[in-house]
Amino acid sequence: MVGAAFRPKPTIVAPAQAKVMVIEDNADSMDLALLLLRERVNVAYCNARASGEAFFNWLSSPQVQQNPSLGMLDLILLDIRIPRENGYMVLQKLHVLPDFKRTKIVAMSAYSSREDVERMRAAGFDGFVAKPVSVKTFPDYIVRILRGEAIWDIY
Repeated sequence: MVGAAFRPKPTIVAPAQAKVMVIEDNADSMDLALLLLRERVNVAYCNARASGEAFFNWLSSPQVQQNPSLGMLDLILLDIRIPRENGYMVLQKLHVLPDFKRTKIVAMSAYSSREDVERMRAAGFDGFVAKPVSVKTFPDYIVRILRGEAIWDIY
């Protein structure tokens, strides 16, 4: 069974040392998340890909293969509704990869009903941030997630 209960407890990471990947197909949402990660949270590294396929291609790219620590991410912000494979499918693939056992994987979605969020929790996500992301709360949520706190942003 795959789920949060079967994953090692994530380590606490200071934002200035954190490596974050955003998997998001909406350019505006992606740009806002990256801007906030860089300017308000001040993470050490952040990048984005528009789909799970693009993310896995990046993982096997020469850039990451030559510098494996680049692919050792502390946090993945994963949109639920992305092209080809949805966020749940990408999550399942990540859960079986040893390099991601300690990576926090947080869902980002406009689907924010209690039922939707409970489905995300049951699937094994480590948290949920509602979209559109809030300029006021998003930076604080990310810092808290990196400190090991589970955030379930339900309106």
